[in-house]
Amino acid sequence: MVEIKNPVYDSMSVATQSIHADSYLRVTSDITPPINVTTNFDYARTEVDGFNYGPDQRYVYSRDTTPIVTKVEAALSTITEGYAVLYGSGLTAILAVLIEHKPKKIALGESYFGTRKVVEQYQALVPGVEVVGIECGFEGVNLVWIESPFNPTGEVKDIGSYALRAHAAGALLVVDSTLAPPPLSYPFRQGADIVVHSATKYLGGHCDLLAGVVVTKSARSTETMRAARNTLGLGAGSLEGWLLLRSLRTLTVRVKQQSQTTARLVALLESFRRGACASSCHQPTAAELSLGLRIASVQHASLQFLCSKSSSKCGFDVLRQHPEGFGAVFAVRFASKSQALFVARHLKLHRFATSLGGVESLVDWRHGWDASADPTLLRVSVGLESYEDLANDWRQALLALDATETGAKL
Repeated sequence: MVEIKNPVYDSMSVATQSIHADSYLRVTSDITPPINVTTNFDYARTEVDGFNYGPDQRYVYSRDTTPIVTKVEAALSTITEGYAVLYGSGLTAILAVLIEHKPKKIALGESYFGTRKVVEQYQALVPGVEVVGIECGFEGVNLVWIESPFNPTGEVKDIGSYALRAHAAGALLVVDSTLAPPPLSYPFRQGADIVVHSATKYLGGHCDLLAGVVVTKSARSTETMRAARNTLGLGAGSLEGWLLLRSLRTLTVRVKQQSQTTARLVALLESFRRGACASSCHQPTAAELSLGLRIASVQHASLQFLCSKSSSKCGFDVLRQHPEGFGAVFAVRFASKSQALFVARHLKLHRFATSLGGVESLVDWRHGWDASADPTLLRVSVGLESYEDLANDWRQALLALDATETGAKL
């Protein structure tokens, strides 16, 4: 079996890890690792079960794994400070956790609707499985599942507090950290037992692959998960593995830039909203009303942080959990569904589409996919465009909405 990761890279920065953490597995002179398109491999010359790909690697059939998938898992394991197993999608990764740990009682927090659907499928296959909320008591719970940051608002949960509660009840804590990959978030440091990512999002970063990742603190656990992945055919293809490894090379610069731009854009939209609010010491101007009157709320971890600085009622120290910045997803609520859809359709640099994490900014009307989502809410995924251009894009869309509703000319 190939070593999952080389500890030599553990002390290096995530920027260096993302480029070099799989270097020890290189057996060719290619600077960019090749894509393995074969489904099967020659046996070793001396023994069927011997190494046949380099001095310490053995491959037989691509449903089990391939050299490129091994490289991706090595890089991901180092970056995430655990042991990573790659799957064909984020939802498949969720299912793999349930198969591995076979919980009979799950505490499920605010989650992506796909997560809830997978849990429902698991309940249908395993009679008697109970699901409760994370604000309930954890008595009898085997698995506590939270998203942080959670979809669609980009706000964060206090992972440490949930870890303490879960462990006190004898349960494992799973954190879906899709919206804040390294270097923004390291859930194991706050006490998580398992970390899940939809690698389709920020780890992939280019809207061109489907993959999921489960990261555990146990190398032995990854072995049993790989065995189940092979049996059930849940793995990612070689092309997806190659695309993901390519994307990891730029993970740090992408995610940090997106995080910084998001914090500025959230602050701008919140200033529009506040500027349109009348008070005893402020009467909005016509210009302020035109930009912010229809924004009902803006939600993001950066606003949680500002709240925690000004009031103890806002909970835990958000910055301590995210010292390198917050995720690049936030939510904007409008006064009506029609206003939300108008803005989504009039943003020119934000593609009106689902998903998140790519280099292009996206705006999504979540109610269209998830009937339980607020129809006045837009989820925004910030890409790599300049802040100034994205800010101007929001200004023009909000002014267009104002002009439409007031009959004014732009």
